[in-house]
Amino acid sequence: MFSSAPSSRNTPTCHADTWPLPRAISGVITLYYQVVPALNEYASTCNDCVSPYSAVFVLWLPLNETHACNDWRPGVNIAFAVVKNIHRGGGIEKYTLELGTRLVARGHNVRVYSMRHYGEVLPEVNGMEILTVPSMPLPQFEKLSASMWGCFHAAFTSWADVVHLHHTGPGMLGWLFRLRNTPALIQYHGLEWKRSRWGAIGRSVLKGLERWSVLCNTEFSAVSRQQCDYFQQTYHVTPRYIPTGADVHPRTPPQEIVRLGLVPGRYVLFASRLVREKGAQYLIPAFRRLHTDCKLVIAGDVPSESAYKEELLMLADGDPRIIFPGFVEGRLLDELFSHALVYVQPSEIEGLSIALLEAMSYGLCCLVSDIPENREAIGDCGISFSNGDVDDLAAKLADLVMTDGAAAQLSAKAIARVQKEFSWDTIADEFEEYYASLLPVTVPAPVRPVASLPAQSAARHAYPYPPKVKRTRLGHIASE
Repeated sequence: MFSSAPSSRNTPTCHADTWPLPRAISGVITLYYQVVPALNEYASTCNDCVSPYSAVFVLWLPLNETHACNDWRPGVNIAFAVVKNIHRGGGIEKYTLELGTRLVARGHNVRVYSMRHYGEVLPEVNGMEILTVPSMPLPQFEKLSASMWGCFHAAFTSWADVVHLHHTGPGMLGWLFRLRNTPALIQYHGLEWKRSRWGAIGRSVLKGLERWSVLCNTEFSAVSRQQCDYFQQTYHVTPRYIPTGADVHPRTPPQEIVRLGLVPGRYVLFASRLVREKGAQYLIPAFRRLHTDCKLVIAGDVPSESAYKEELLMLADGDPRIIFPGFVEGRLLDELFSHALVYVQPSEIEGLSIALLEAMSYGLCCLVSDIPENREAIGDCGISFSNGDVDDLAAKLADLVMTDGAAAQLSAKAIARVQKEFSWDTIADEFEEYYASLLPVTVPAPVRPVASLPAQSAARHAYPYPPKVKRTRLGHIASE
């Protein structure tokens, strides 16, 4: 689907009709770089990690020069910015892992920019190159600071043919890739400003950053139809709908869950980050009203949300039926999904929850809050309750737990829905097609045969100059 030729970004990219910056800026940077040629050599060797020093050095790369990848393989170079820890993160990390793994299997080269302070990560995961970037270890600034290092490195080292920006933080720097004439798309995973953790000032700032991310980009994707509608109505842009996904798994025999004192089919599962908007504070009091020997498993953890976890422990009040196993992964997580009676997601806001789709892929009966994103995920294959209503949640949960066979009725329908609507392979197909639509089309060289040119020059003559473009009111470009 993709051309296997090297990157086409070899023409001057800072045109007055494509970006309102003087061409003199490009000339000044180019002149400075010619005076200090060692910077290019240094930047091209920084493949193991991105340090603050290398990120500063790559800022001086000329805006009109193309740097070939030293380890070129057939396929397209795709950069993802930015994740926390690809093995221990949340929905964005899971999305990147599943999509990136499939892109590598199809012959493409994937680079992922990862925050450094979320634990050790291997330099290569499932064939994807992982570059760690520094960030401020504060929840309010970590994503923005990491995005700055990652995006500047991605823009000015010219390795990437396409850049995939996860959410508003990296999306605010989309102007860098327009300046470099590098195709980039921003994917929205939710509306950050809706989170309960933010006050009035924080929400206003986040809305401003969201608008800026729209102004700085021309290609958009969103994981739920609700978000697509929001951006259409608010900013008059139409994101491409590509949802999150899940794979249908065979059930894992119970071993680890037995050590936790769990009996297959006799526990309710909640598996998510322990943050307030996920709604565990509604589930615990609702479950405690039930007169049952079933247990409740609250799986997940967030080190920076210790106060919220303490609140949940107080709500549990030592109830022996409620178990907090902390962060779970691997076989234990598979077993928890394989043998739960009911999966509950009482979240206040969502993008399109991967954990919910995972639960459906195991054939679990899912009880979810009635926010649009959750109802979009379950369709007619689950049960919803009024968001934030503990009474309604307790009543619906009692019906499923106390009535024999009630939870099993929706199992087959849930699996079929995941296979039809939320397949990771289908999602990879859609993104591969999307990336291809952003790349220039290969055409014969207009001057002399490509075969007569040196290898690097042949690559540069394989593509035409980009069409002239004009800017619309929101900063988008349209071909003339």
